[in-house]
Amino acid sequence: MNESSLAVRLAVVDVDGCLTPGEAGDWNWEALQAIQRINHRARYGEDVPAVTLCTGRQEPYVEVLMQAIAAYLPGIYENGCGLYYPDGYRFAEHPSIRATTREALATAIAILRDRVIAPGLGYYQPGKEASLTIYPLPGTDVGQLRGIVADALTDQKALISIQASVSCVDVTPRGIDKGAGVRWLSDELDIPLAHMAGVGDSTSDLSFMRIVGRSAAPANAAAGVKAAVDYVSPYEDGNGVVDILHRWCETQRGGE
Repeated sequence: MNESSLAVRLAVVDVDGCLTPGEAGDWNWEALQAIQRINHRARYGEDVPAVTLCTGRQEPYVEVLMQAIAAYLPGIYENGCGLYYPDGYRFAEHPSIRATTREALATAIAILRDRVIAPGLGYYQPGKEASLTIYPLPGTDVGQLRGIVADALTDQKALISIQASVSCVDVTPRGIDKGAGVRWLSDELDIPLAHMAGVGDSTSDLSFMRIVGRSAAPANAAAGVKAAVDYVSPYEDGNGVVDILHRWCETQRGGE
């Protein structure tokens, strides 16, 4: 693909495998500080992209990381189920989530407790409000876990979706994914999708990376993601994100 000539006003970045190395990995403080500096430049009027997050992680973790990178525009948590607004410190749930959605999620939690948690096949990630993430325990891989979850929740499939990432299985309200979250963010900020950019490493990130003006991936991204984006950094996770952001900054300043 050829990179778009449109200016990037907002870069939307996945967390695990991009901003950070992933679950329980050490944070790359130098990368976080470099992104923080870009956000300061954007906030105070320089023609560089602002940077925010789009992740399956729960809101408190997103809030902390948004502080670490000085993000001032809303960030997406729980795969599009919610927006965190740093300015004004408020939170919003995706408008398509209804009482029936919550009932289906509660039913899914109860079913999976019997079919997955009790038998020792996986465990819930705590802290989710409108979605569910299950990690496999030793002896079960992510692909197997997804199949078990899908079989267990057949009767709920009209209201929920199931997808696997590199390390876990996500159960989300049907119709909500990272792409829906980015569309919502675009509407909230009145920033056209063409003037947004996406960075991700997993196939679950393609739902938002395919709808924005530019896309890129770090070196550790899945092969299918690398094949779909405009640019693949030679560097992994946080260093890759910094490389990508600097590339977009320089492009807008006429450096390429």
